[in-house]
Amino acid sequence: MSGRWKKVIWALLMVQLCLFHVFLLNKIRYEADYIWYRGCVRLNLPFAFYHKGFALVVLGTSFVSAVMILLFLIRYRKFRVTCIHGMYPACEEGLISRYERACVRAGIERESRKVIYKSPKAATPFVLGFYKPVLLLPEWIKDDETCDMALFHECVHIKHRDTWYKLFLFLCEAVCWYNPFAYLICSVGRRDIEIDCDETVIAGCAKDKRAEYGQFLIDSLKKVQERECVHSAFFGANGKEMQARILAIMEEKRPYDVIAKMAAALLLAETVLVISVTGWGRIKEHQVQKAPENIYEGYEKPECFTDKTLERMLALDPVEEDAYSKEVQTLNGREADSDQNGQLPFETSGPWQIGLTRPNYYGESVSRLVYRYLNYDRDQIAASERILADGAYDYPETSYQRLLAGDQREAVFAVVLREFWEDTSTAKTEDELPFFGRTEKVDGYYYVYYPLAVHVKMVGDQVFELKGIGEMDETVEAFRARYPQTDYSDVPCFVGKPDFETEPGFAVRTSDGSLEMKKDGEEEWMTVPVTLEDLFTRGDEMDGALTRLQDGSYQCNGIKQIFAYGGCGSFGQSPGTPVQVVYYDEETGVFRNSVVTKDYGSVRRLFVSFPKDNETGYLLLTCERTMWQEGTACFVTQDGGKSWKELMVEKGGELMLHSLTMDMRFITIEIGFITIRDSQEPYVIRTNDGGISWSIASFHGKKEYYSIAYAPFFEEGQLVLDVGEEEYGKNGGIKARYISEDLGENWVFDKYVLKQ
Repeated sequence: MSGRWKKVIWALLMVQLCLFHVFLLNKIRYEADYIWYRGCVRLNLPFAFYHKGFALVVLGTSFVSAVMILLFLIRYRKFRVTCIHGMYPACEEGLISRYERACVRAGIERESRKVIYKSPKAATPFVLGFYKPVLLLPEWIKDDETCDMALFHECVHIKHRDTWYKLFLFLCEAVCWYNPFAYLICSVGRRDIEIDCDETVIAGCAKDKRAEYGQFLIDSLKKVQERECVHSAFFGANGKEMQARILAIMEEKRPYDVIAKMAAALLLAETVLVISVTGWGRIKEHQVQKAPENIYEGYEKPECFTDKTLERMLALDPVEEDAYSKEVQTLNGREADSDQNGQLPFETSGPWQIGLTRPNYYGESVSRLVYRYLNYDRDQIAASERILADGAYDYPETSYQRLLAGDQREAVFAVVLREFWEDTSTAKTEDELPFFGRTEKVDGYYYVYYPLAVHVKMVGDQVFELKGIGEMDETVEAFRARYPQTDYSDVPCFVGKPDFETEPGFAVRTSDGSLEMKKDGEEEWMTVPVTLEDLFTRGDEMDGALTRLQDGSYQCNGIKQIFAYGGCGSFGQSPGTPVQVVYYDEETGVFRNSVVTKDYGSVRRLFVSFPKDNETGYLLLTCERTMWQEGTACFVTQDGGKSWKELMVEKGGELMLHSLTMDMRFITIEIGFITIRDSQEPYVIRTNDGGISWSIASFHGKKEYYSIAYAPFFEEGQLVLDVGEEEYGKNGGIKARYISEDLGENWVFDKYVLKQ
């Protein structure tokens, strides 16, 4: 098979690889978004990052390609400068005459012929450049018949524009850098460039002339070390490539050229067909302006939130907590997931049916069907466009989901969905929300939560239909009543913020490098006279660890507006800054500052708590951390923060040592709690004498894996305390809720709750 047809085949295959690259990126578009989306949710990143997965994949692959091209340009420029620095025009008349004859044989027009150069940097003859290529000869080249062969060989390179061909191969390789076939094609393509020129040089020559040319190639190989650059066409080659070239020039007949021509024609036809079909489809997509489609038109809402809806749900057999995961494993073992590139065996009918490419994971239909239900009373055209475009992850995020009853054929799920509210400055009003939604502010962003029971049914292979929706708590209670033998205690109640966090008070924000607060109902923000650097700086080598106000280090509600900061220093040394507070004096309408203590450096966390009035309050600091142990010191004020007194937390005034502190709060003037990190069981210490002495609280009905306790609070007159798992934060995930009837000495498990 001739080298020329091989070059055509390699070029077409490279185009195919680039088309495959585009196809692959389009194929993983939603998968990349989904994986990134789940990672953002897991890491609790801001909502703005949620939909950037595919963009990051494109940027990542493009970055690697750009680096490869940049390195190529640097190498090329360095090589070109080196060659130009030492080259000079060849002035031998015989050499110039031979070059003219070589140009004529190669078919190079007179106006395209350039001056030939010699260079001590050149080890073999080669062509340099793209737009205006020049021929460089080594100084050892002689004015003889072998020189004719070398000059003719390089003139063929110029005529065939082989430098452009090698550049094309490299650019395709840079685009498909992750594909090993790209490197293989580049390697054999560079080899066949030389073979093509060799075959042109010895075309029509006798066997002895072929042998003479082969000997010349071998002699050239001995004169040069292996040097391969994609930006030039080299006469020399490495040993394996030279062996292939010798075999090619000694072969007189090429019986496979017909097959090569057929293969090239098929590849060309396939490439043109793929480009034309996809290109024409995109052109038509942009040119033809379709009328907006409303998928809801002609369809009514399914019956939801009625007694009949609930009865239909209760007719399904109840299941245990892990039934869904077990069923998914069974289905996966029995039959592989059906993925037919989005081509479903049954077409969906109307907005209340949805097709899944993974029908075994039928729980994935819940959030998407609820999203359609929510948009029925909104802008139906805009929602239809998002749904038809399969905007994969615009539908609400699933905070909690549990199969209550049924199986893949028909199922009822308890689910809590949350939807991002784009206007972060205000919460949704009751008029804007469906009656089953509620607004919560999480990390400065507003979300709408929907605790629901969703009834779905399989109406065809891979197609699921929404049969009804009910309120989650009401539905779960109905299942408990109908099926008392089934344990639904694992289903959490959805709760929002505690009463003391949601009561009318003050709002806090950081703006333009300063801390601001304002009273609810007022428009003007007041600047708190403390820098963000002071607020975010701690000791204990925590510089840079805080990027916002530490939870618990401030209280800003109707009782007290106070912020604690300072305690920066190194372990075992005096503090660089004392522990201080800045608080708002409502009587005078000004902020005041006071020093709590200068005795402690290496402060890790600060907590303040004013339980009943703005005069008596407590401040707790943690310091001198070693591994997973640290000390705490407690201070009390009885004049609103003007002066502070250290409490005797241990006999002899020693620091109280324990594992890392998680939270602190006083619920009365005398009774307070410190919660401490523990990986086995809840660890809470309690005082009933205003912080002078502390004892360990008792827990009854401890739940496995729930060990991280947080400070208790009153909710609807009941003292409650939440205990979470290691991987969830204070205000997220499922919590085991405990209640106390004796103001916190003993705690009894009550239920699971879902906090956001």
